Amino acid sequence: MTPPVPKWVPLGSQTIEYFARARGFAYEARPEERWFRHWEPHDTMVAPELWVNSCTERTPYGVFVVAEPWTANEGVDPVERAVVAFAQIGGPVCRAAMRVGEPFLTRVAFLESPPPPKVLLGDAVWDEHVTTFAHSIDEAKGAFPPKLRKLLQERGFKGHLEIRRGGFVVHHEGVPPTAYGYELTFRVAHDIAKAFIFPN
Repeated sequence: MTPPVPKWVPLGSQTIEYFARARGFAYEARPEERWFRHWEPHDTMVAPELWVNSCTERTPYGVFVVAEPWTANEGVDPVERAVVAFAQIGGPVCRAAMRVGEPFLTRVAFLESPPPPKVLLGDAVWDEHVTTFAHSIDEAKGAFPPKLRKLLQERGFKGHLEIRRGGFVVHHEGVPPTAYGYELTFRVAHDIAKAFIFPN
């Protein structure tokens, strides 16, 4: 009986596995797709062909998962590689999305699930630099409270952030799928979470 052929993983996967093990995170080179798909459809980001190199951190205030969205067919290099964080936390109760710039993962086709309309929050700096999507201004303000807006502005954040009831998804533009990129993405996700958990 021949052993099963291992599933394909991209270049650099071993480095991410070492990163996860060193920090005590759960690691899956080819994670269960259904977990990621339940976050779809995204309002601002494309849905990739598959997810790879998932690292999971469980904390007293929530679960954080960082993984690489593979936007090409298996075994084919995408135009660009990226890292995305998912957080399941208490705090967010509204749904809205924001985008700064036109990052690689920006969704441009809306055949089945168009995003909510664009809205303005009445925050001059935010509205000048950020494209915000929500079903109402109140929903957008609830999803992006002042403390979170200030955090993102001070960081000069570029990328996508989608707030959902009980969690969020974040993609920081220009962050590669390296150990440093994963570390940075976990840090960004934790900082966003703290803006909800410790609002004052």
